[in-house]
Amino acid sequence: MMIRLYFVLLLVLTAVMLSAQTFKAYVKAGNEAIEREDYQAALQYFGGALQQRPEAVGIAFQYAEVARRFHAYEQAERYYLEVLESPDARRFPAAQFGLGKVYQSTGEYDKAIAYLQAFIRRETAAPALREDARRALSQSQWAQQQPTGNERWTIENMGRSVNTDYSEFGALQQNDTLYYSSFRYEKEEDEYKPARKITHVMYKRGRGRGRPIRRSFNSDKRHTAHTALSLDNQRIYFTYCDYVSASDIRCQLYCRERDSRDRWERKATALPAQINREGLTATQPAIGYDSTLQSEVLFYVSEGEGRLDLFYVPVDSAGGFGEPQPVVPLNTPQDEITPFFHTPTQTLYFSSDGRDNFGGYDVFRAQRTQTGWEEAENLGAPFNTSYNDVYYSLQQNGQRGYLASNRPGSFYLDDDNKACCNDLYAFRYVPPPPPDTPAVSGLPTEPVPSPEPEVPTAIEVPSTLQDFLPLALYFDNDEPDRRTRRTTTRKTYGKTYERYYDRQEEYLEAFAEPLSGERAEEAAYALESFFEDEVRKGYDYLLRFSDILLKRLERGDQVEIFMKGYTSPRAKSDYNFALSKRRISSVRNHFREYQDGVFLPYLEKGQLLLTERPYGEAEASNQVSDALEDLRNSIYHPDAARERRVEILEIRSD
Repeated sequence: MMIRLYFVLLLVLTAVMLSAQTFKAYVKAGNEAIEREDYQAALQYFGGALQQRPEAVGIAFQYAEVARRFHAYEQAERYYLEVLESPDARRFPAAQFGLGKVYQSTGEYDKAIAYLQAFIRRETAAPALREDARRALSQSQWAQQQPTGNERWTIENMGRSVNTDYSEFGALQQNDTLYYSSFRYEKEEDEYKPARKITHVMYKRGRGRGRPIRRSFNSDKRHTAHTALSLDNQRIYFTYCDYVSASDIRCQLYCRERDSRDRWERKATALPAQINREGLTATQPAIGYDSTLQSEVLFYVSEGEGRLDLFYVPVDSAGGFGEPQPVVPLNTPQDEITPFFHTPTQTLYFSSDGRDNFGGYDVFRAQRTQTGWEEAENLGAPFNTSYNDVYYSLQQNGQRGYLASNRPGSFYLDDDNKACCNDLYAFRYVPPPPPDTPAVSGLPTEPVPSPEPEVPTAIEVPSTLQDFLPLALYFDNDEPDRRTRRTTTRKTYGKTYERYYDRQEEYLEAFAEPLSGERAEEAAYALESFFEDEVRKGYDYLLRFSDILLKRLERGDQVEIFMKGYTSPRAKSDYNFALSKRRISSVRNHFREYQDGVFLPYLEKGQLLLTERPYGEAEASNQVSDALEDLRNSIYHPDAARERRVEILEIRSD
């Protein structure tokens, strides 16, 4: 059975139309595009046919049907109404059903109910379509009675640093890294022209843009999507998906282990045959700890009694798998997809189109019990809308998380038709007002679990001063205080760091600009890794270092800190000597002004000594460009940026 995962991997191809095409050629091309589920192309072809023969009601109906499937609801409404207002309306009874579904999808439930009821009353309505209409009618009547919002939660589009005009989905936060999937890359050596799109797994840190995980992780010829991490963070689960026809996709679950360098191994291992059943899809992995089973559990989606069902399988301490089981109480004859298990509350979140909902896919939750699962509960607004709301994930403390949705506010792939695609949204819990503040009556609230500690990182945070050494602190070019030979500055390192870190996008563009394709992505990856893993980490470590230093001083220790200043080789030696001293001066200012001068008494009585060993370009790498006109390599290249630093190299204490 072929599975069309259109809610995740919407196939988008650009149709090439020639003005000389005949009406029949347009119609034929449109029908062929429908067969391969290329709805954008079908819209363009049927649109061309209607330009030649606007009175063709049958083509208007096909256009409306395709527009609805492409989520171009304004266009679908327009053409369904044209069909229903035409003298030939009786030939197209399904137009009432289609228009009812459009209004359900846009949250106009009064209109949806009216058209769906009218369709159900028609004697000529096909039985299967009538059953779909009854389900949509029940959902619309249910949605009409629900609260319209919950002010305890805010949801915001994550913007262009993550989202594109294509689909982004499957966000998972792990410490300071956000993993997600993006369906925007072209399949290499594709037999179809233009090449079809495939998905890559991405990551994002801090305020930087999302980047593909390195090339050896993502495939250039198949979809690489979805991520879930084992409880010990030593294994990552994901899917490889292949086109098995022009548009049909079949997925299988894989995993990778961490290597000795704390990177994901190049070798990907397919999960066993009881999970990756032959000829069937297995996708959307999620990991949690089931306190009833006393075991790590892998949740995933595959084909079951319904179209797509939820499954789970225990994972033993050695990484082996038990026998998969469907989550029977939660599955329906329709689709249950995108599971996420929140371990602190033993709650499974998932999306479904087979229950009372607002339209499309809604997010539901069900709590694990000793005997099974509680009844699934719709999360309601603002998590759910009349559009598709999928891939819900929640952080450990239960107060922040992510979901994917094509709700209004998402970026359009087709601006003319306002159509497509899923964007990532971040949500957070807004605490209620203090007890002495009058409460807002009638405000639904969300129970929030007690904060839980975050899962520890694979690399331990330093806990003693010596553990930080050498501690490198990085600077922008000719900073602090450009174009001067002064040896001191009034700026603290924190001030110079903030301005430097905010220029990350400028650095990225300048460094990657001459490159294209994979080389540009690798350059961007290298530069962002420098800013996140070295620049930001250095400043975070300086703050942690300062906290530990204060505790040492408070207990009476005498501490001497030795620092070196470095520069890149762009300027002359005497200028660089002064620059390195200014950089050390900014670090000295950090200690003088930290926490409103908490270190000043220790500095004044000599209990804390800051000793500097300034350097110019003498120790700069000979691989770094010193050509003033070569800005890309002498300023923006990560190797050049690494030279502009102060290092805390040594600690002496009594």
